[in-house]
Amino acid sequence: MSKQADIIRELQERQKELQDRVNATEAICQDLLIHLYNSEAQGRIKFDDYRIKYTQEAIERREAEAKAKQLRDNFNTAKADFRDMAEANFWTLVFLNDKERQEKLDDIWSTITSELVLPEDAKRPQHIVPELTVDQLINRRAELLDSINKANATQYNDTIEHCNQSKADFALSMERERDKQIAEINRKDGLNESERQRQVSETQAYFDREIQKHLLEMNRKISSAEVGLKRLDDHKAELAKVQQALAKQLTH
Repeated sequence: MSKQADIIRELQERQKELQDRVNATEAICQDLLIHLYNSEAQGRIKFDDYRIKYTQEAIERREAEAKAKQLRDNFNTAKADFRDMAEANFWTLVFLNDKERQEKLDDIWSTITSELVLPEDAKRPQHIVPELTVDQLINRRAELLDSINKANATQYNDTIEHCNQSKADFALSMERERDKQIAEINRKDGLNESERQRQVSETQAYFDREIQKHLLEMNRKISSAEVGLKRLDDHKAELAKVQQALAKQLTH
């Protein structure tokens, strides 16, 4: 019982200490506001405004309102981005059946919202893909043919082959030159071990950087060529669908 009484007494003392601090803080704030507004009445009015505005309930309410607004803004942004991306994927969506189309739209929505916090009841907007017209098909066929005719599959493949060979040849050549220079450093007279090791390390680092730089450049060119080949294949596949759809439209 004595221990419980001690705890209660300690809590009461802490409460009194906190209340004293609150009283002192309020007095300081009131004095500052009175001084700021050069009026005791205005200072006290402003102080009362702050007490109302910064109750815990008021703070929590403002935080909840701010969070709700952020969620609404996120949702509106996601819907706008979804609409733009869905429209940009028109020629992909238009040739899919309904199940495939909904899956593609779900993928687009997931990509857009993956890093966004949305309201709990947020759902993917509906997106209607309009029926194709003859004019659209004719224009798209012209676009695809122009792209296909401008593409050079042979050049893409040659670039990939050349870059892969260049990576191997360049690395081999640089490694030989590196080993040659390191051997020369090791044969030098008049170098203490510390200086010799420093020169060897610098030479090694230089050739490593050059090999890596060349590797990155060749990989960039290979990636670009592979993208070109993939785009060419995609356009050829789409052209076949456009031709088929156009023939179907024209026979009706």
